[in-house]
Amino acid sequence: MTHSPPSRGVFSRVSFTFSSLSYSSATADNFHSLPTGLKNYFRHLAAGDPDRSAVQFFSDTVPVDLQKHPDLVDKYLNGDADLGVSDKDWSHDVSRDNGGSDSADNGRFEDLSKNRSRGADNTTSDEQAEAETQSAEDVETLLDSVKEVADLVVAAELFEFAGSALEFGLDCFAPVVGGVWAAKAASDQFTSTQDKLGYGSLAGGAAVAYLVSPLGAPTVACYVGYKGLKKLHNWVTK
Repeated sequence: MTHSPPSRGVFSRVSFTFSSLSYSSATADNFHSLPTGLKNYFRHLAAGDPDRSAVQFFSDTVPVDLQKHPDLVDKYLNGDADLGVSDKDWSHDVSRDNGGSDSADNGRFEDLSKNRSRGADNTTSDEQAEAETQSAEDVETLLDSVKEVADLVVAAELFEFAGSALEFGLDCFAPVVGGVWAAKAASDQFTSTQDKLGYGSLAGGAAVAYLVSPLGAPTVACYVGYKGLKKLHNWVTK
């Protein structure tokens, strides 16, 4: 167990020497995309690890799926009450008071309150497993939150497009586009040239006739709007 540093945003830059361990340029880019306070926090943690630079400590301890998302790394470590993600401390498996090292191999990120309530005791295997499980759940929650925002954006864009689709449906080009699409879809179902031309022409003509009717434009708009509602429904019911 170890106590958190007083503040993750106030540590001065500590010097370090790159070890023989290698890391990709993408990992370095991910690290340097972090807020300054978090970069300093990893420099602080790595200062006690002779085998790792700050970049390497970050790479070895932060879940891989989060590393390219600096905003999610921030929420993973500092918590997000709305999402139910707790603030975390660096927790030693063998505490400093019991001779444990500051190596990334001797710890993991853990719920702050659980880590601090342990005092100078070492973590048990059950506590380590619990911390790993909680970490995985937090990662899933954070990644889902990003996907939900993306789904809402797509739904909004579809609703906006539905309005445009209504205007498009009233335009003289809509029946042409719809007819071509219907003709191709029908002809693809057959192998002989005669059938392709015959059924394709029938389908295309029917589509054009429908789209130029009073029902054509509203149908296009309703279909696109339905797609937006479906995405919104999926998001609400998660």
